[in-house]
Amino acid sequence: MGGCVSAQKNDHESENPPVKPAQTTKSIVEEPPVSSTVDQKGIEDEIFAVNNESIEKYYDLGKEIGRGGFSIVYEGTHKESKEKFAVKCIKKTMVEGDDIKLLKREIHIMKKINHPNVLKLYEVFESYEEFFLVMELVTGKELFDKIVEKGQYSEASASNIVRQIVSAVEYLHQNGIAHRDLKPENLLSAEVDGQEIIKIADFGFSKNFGEEKLQTSCGSPGYVAPEVLTCDNYDMSVDLWSIGVIIYILLCGYPPFYAENAPALFKKIMEVNYDFDDPSWDDVSEAAKNLIRHLLVKDPKKRYTAQQCLQDPWVQGAGVSEKALKLKELKDYQSVRKLNINPEQ
Repeated sequence: MGGCVSAQKNDHESENPPVKPAQTTKSIVEEPPVSSTVDQKGIEDEIFAVNNESIEKYYDLGKEIGRGGFSIVYEGTHKESKEKFAVKCIKKTMVEGDDIKLLKREIHIMKKINHPNVLKLYEVFESYEEFFLVMELVTGKELFDKIVEKGQYSEASASNIVRQIVSAVEYLHQNGIAHRDLKPENLLSAEVDGQEIIKIADFGFSKNFGEEKLQTSCGSPGYVAPEVLTCDNYDMSVDLWSIGVIIYILLCGYPPFYAENAPALFKKIMEVNYDFDDPSWDDVSEAAKNLIRHLLVKDPKKRYTAQQCLQDPWVQGAGVSEKALKLKELKDYQSVRKLNINPEQ
């Protein structure tokens, strides 16, 4: 079985001369969905019409704020506007072969996205050795880290978080894009004017459904749908399965599918073998459990769509409880998950 574990992604190039990013961004809402007859050569030509001027001409690069297998992220300040951005620096030596294809795909997708709950890409620079992706700066943490830090958390909070995630996913799906790798580390939480704002990041596994049928087995094992594991043709509904897994963890603090090894984990996923038997579910509403039952469905055709999920009463916040949830296991789950992601730590 092929579930390719989450690959770290890379990014982009820009077709316009660099001006203040806020002035160069065009919302995809004003454009039709990407054509199903889109020419791949045209995509690559568009992507690599990057700005070859030095990024230092327009941005001051400051402290390092993140690091991955393919990239380092710095805080960048636009010299003219003084606005802060995240600048993702990708060494070309790290993105050869299939990696460069993932990079091109992510850049093409992110350039067309404009949604309040999706991390925004503004422009791209290219030097002899690196690509520089100028992105929205989110001063927050991974969603689950933020929850652990708070220490207290309610079903109403979970509903608010899920509504934002599903809103973004519905937007992506309406524009022919599947994320294909929704998981905790790709969900960022920030506070804006006292409100929690969720941002979906990392589109290296995303694909436009107009390009070709999706068959590649990708994603992170605990979050992928059964049809991904069997390498069947699949569609946007794989994202809704992942949302079901995320909601389950948000409400109880541990994943619906867990095993000591990959084959055992895949077997549980294929059998949709999960339950609500733990005492941590005692105070969770039946409405929340019912939503999960409509998302963790083996048959993709019977699974909720993003639109159906967004219209669900629980997602809309109808009658959800403010009572604190029993998330005693979330801290342990986060610790183990991060060790698996960064085994050297």
